[in-house]
Amino acid sequence: MWWGYSPALDIQSEINKHEINYADEYLEVLIVGASDARHILKTLASSYLYNDRIIIYNVIESTLEQVARSILLLNTCLETNLGLQEATRYYLEIFGNTLIRPATAKYLIKSSKQLSDIVTTTIDCPWLNLEQFMYKDRDQLQAIFKYWEYAICNNIPILEYWDQRIRKSLKTRYDYREGVFDWDYHMILKSRGISNLTLQEYRFWRNNGIAFSWLEGEPIRSNPTLLNNIMQYNSGYVHYTYSGDITNGPFFCWTLQEERNNDKICRATDIAEREIMKCMYEIMNQKSMCEEIIAAHRDSSILNGTLVIETPNKEMKQELWKKGKNKYKSNISWKNVKNHKIIFHPITFLSTSKHKTEYIGRFDFIWIAHNMVEQLSNLVPLLKEKGIMLVELKKYLVESRNENLQNFVNELKSMAQRNRLREINDINIKEHYVARFSK
Repeated sequence: MWWGYSPALDIQSEINKHEINYADEYLEVLIVGASDARHILKTLASSYLYNDRIIIYNVIESTLEQVARSILLLNTCLETNLGLQEATRYYLEIFGNTLIRPATAKYLIKSSKQLSDIVTTTIDCPWLNLEQFMYKDRDQLQAIFKYWEYAICNNIPILEYWDQRIRKSLKTRYDYREGVFDWDYHMILKSRGISNLTLQEYRFWRNNGIAFSWLEGEPIRSNPTLLNNIMQYNSGYVHYTYSGDITNGPFFCWTLQEERNNDKICRATDIAEREIMKCMYEIMNQKSMCEEIIAAHRDSSILNGTLVIETPNKEMKQELWKKGKNKYKSNISWKNVKNHKIIFHPITFLSTSKHKTEYIGRFDFIWIAHNMVEQLSNLVPLLKEKGIMLVELKKYLVESRNENLQNFVNELKSMAQRNRLREINDINIKEHYVARFSK
């Protein structure tokens, strides 16, 4: 729910790869259910490699909490007031950790205040458009950002929520959970080509939801961006417990990139840190990042070992933070990405857009998450003739066995055929993480 299960894609590279001749000056993209804005970030980072082109990203997420998280992650990558390593680790902790460092928590409080003002247009954000949402949805978005600040100060017990999910999932196997985690890692993930994810990282995340860790700083504050069903109730808030992924992890978006010679001595955390740092550098500087810049931000002495930190005690009590005065409103600036615009649409767009003439045949490129495949028939009419549609596969889902993967592909092929889509290449469940179609 909170992250994808396929690598970040450069959309312009995908289009060029299939030699589709679009107008050079304009590209309209629709992204459905990606959860984490990774394709937008990758495309932004690589834009300096291509001729100038206006790209409109239309984004649909299933919940407003996912919309809020996507905006926050984009904001972290585009904000100019942050250092490169600082922004990279803020991003990864917010993206994939149940617990975050105090410095990250303070950044999240600051950003939540700023983003709540963006929703109400008190602050103008040049790269973001929320006009497609109704006023009640915008009010709910603002409530989510305000709740994040409240929840960090009160340090909601997210580790307890996590443990409850594990107990409910494993039932009688809970006392033998380490063996379950080892089995899933060795028998499923390793056989599907996960080379840099170490057993220690995966097991640590399965136990407490902390995916990315470093020696510098201890994660002790709860990350409220991983909670859903947040609603304002009288003068306070109500929320549901953690209901996201507890079996696969947030490792696949940024650790499955093209391997380099020294990657064999890196953890998944190291690869993800490098890829996010590279994206942020290229967005800010519009040029490629050399390895020396990465090395300057990383202690090479720890790359040959496995970083193990103590499992947090879910029963420990944390100090409450006092809610400070809002002093961050004017202290914000973003990288100028004038040729790129991000428009978020409500989930109702999926059922209503095919009945609106302005959206028929509008999009050059459509990307669909694996859990949104049932919407294929609603989305095909929106694709241009000869446009490209990519569908995420379930290759990296632990709960999907090989027969499940093949059944998913067979059903996807049948749906594509019924909707007059043609396969760009044969789908191999052992190799491919997305299926590619053309209209």
